[in-house]
Amino acid sequence: MSYKEMWEQVKTKLMGETIDPIIFNTYIKNTNIHSITNNNECIILVRSGFAKEILTKNLTNKIQIIINQVSNRQLSVKFLEQYEIENMPPQQYDECDDNLKSNKKKFTFTNFVKGACNQDAYQASLAVVKNLGVSWNPLFIYGNSGLGKTHLLHAVENEIIKNNPNIKIRYLSSEEFGRMFLEIYNHGIDAIEDFKDSFNNYQVLLIDDIQLLAKRNKTNEIFFNIFNRFIDDNKQIILTSDKYPDELDGFEQRMVSRFQSGLSVCLDAPDFETALNILNLKVKEVNYNATVFAKEVLEFIALNFNTDVRKLEGALNRMIFFSVMNISAEKIIELEDVKEAFKSSNIIIDKREKITIKKIKQIVAEYYNIPVKLLISKTRVANITIARHLAMFLARTLIIDEPFSRIGIEFGGKDHSTVMNACQKIEILIKNNKEFAKVVHLLIAKCQG
Repeated sequence: MSYKEMWEQVKTKLMGETIDPIIFNTYIKNTNIHSITNNNECIILVRSGFAKEILTKNLTNKIQIIINQVSNRQLSVKFLEQYEIENMPPQQYDECDDNLKSNKKKFTFTNFVKGACNQDAYQASLAVVKNLGVSWNPLFIYGNSGLGKTHLLHAVENEIIKNNPNIKIRYLSSEEFGRMFLEIYNHGIDAIEDFKDSFNNYQVLLIDDIQLLAKRNKTNEIFFNIFNRFIDDNKQIILTSDKYPDELDGFEQRMVSRFQSGLSVCLDAPDFETALNILNLKVKEVNYNATVFAKEVLEFIALNFNTDVRKLEGALNRMIFFSVMNISAEKIIELEDVKEAFKSSNIIIDKREKITIKKIKQIVAEYYNIPVKLLISKTRVANITIARHLAMFLARTLIIDEPFSRIGIEFGGKDHSTVMNACQKIEILIKNNKEFAKVVHLLIAKCQG
C-alpha cells in the first residue's frame, strides 16, 4: 500500500469521527504522509506551524490509532513542516512516497507573490534561468528567514527542468552539504576527492542558507574548491543567505569576494500590498471562504505580521481557527474579532497606529526647520540629506517591522537599497558622534510622545 493510499484511508476514517468539517478541511485535508523512518516514526507533512500545533495537541493519539489500524504496524506520529523535513538527515528515512518527493515542485515563479520587496530577486532569478552560467554567476540572494529565498531556489530548479528535462541540477541546504562532507572526511583524501568530483556531473548548483557554513574551515575549503570549478566552467551557482556577503562572519575574505563577483539581490519584508496579495493567495490555497472576512481583517494582518511570509500565514491560520471555534457560520469576521483573536500576542496595536511615517517626517522637518516636502525631494544639500536619512532611520526603527521598500515609497519612491544605506549611515553617525546621538534620542522621544 502506498503512502497516498494509506493516508486516504486515514482521512476517510477521520471524516467519520466527530471532527468539525471546517477543521478537517483547513488542517487535515491538505496534509500527507511524507515518510516512515527507520525508527517506525510516521512523518506527516503539514502546511504551517499553526496546523502542526493544532494537530499535535489535539489529534496525535487519534491519528496514530487509525494509522496503525490501516498499516497494520506500530507507528508513532510526528507532524513537521517542509523546512523541518528538508533539514532531517536523508539516511533517517525509510522509503518516501514518490508523490511527496516532488513536493518542492509546488514552488514556481507563477505562485511567487511579487512586489517591490522582492522584485529584483525575482527578475534576477528569471534572467539566470534564461542564460545559465552567463548572466550573474554566482547569483547571491539574501534576506531574513521566511521571505521566499527557498521558494525562488526551487522555482529556478523547476523552471530549468521544465525547459530542459535532461539537465542535472543539485539543490542542497548548507547543513546537508556539511553533513555529507563530515561523513566522508575520515575516509581519507581519495574519498574527499571523489566527493568533490561528484559535483562535476551537475550543470547547476543551488545552495540554501550559506551562512550556516560559517567557521567550518575544512568544509569551507572543499566548498570553495567546488564553487571555483563551477564558476571556471561557466556552470551556474545560486546561493542564499540571511546576510549580504560583506556582513557574513566566519568566512575567508577570498570566499566573500567570490560571493560578490556575480550579482547580489535582496529580499525585503513584504510591503503592505504584497503582504495583502500573499494573504489572499493563502486563503485560496486552504479553500477558505474569503468573503467571511471584512476588508479590514486581512489589512490588519498585512500591517501587523509582515516581517515574513511564515508569520503572515501563521496569523491567518490563527484567525481562521479562532473564527471556526468562536464565530457562527453566518457572521462576518470584523476587526474587533481579530483584536480578540490576537489579544494574547505581542502586537501593540496602539503603537503602530500612533507612530506613522507622516508624524516622523513632521517631527524631523520641524527640528531641522525645513519643509516636509524637502524630505521626499531629490536635493542633496547636506543638512537636508541628513534629515532625510534620519527620518528613514526613525521609520525603520520605530514602526514595527516597516519594510525598507515601503519606507522608500514614502520618501519619494526611493528603492530599498537607498533606505538601507541611509539607515546604515545614521547608525555610523550615532556611534561616532555623541551630539548627533543625543539628537536622535530626542527625536525618538518626541515620536513616541
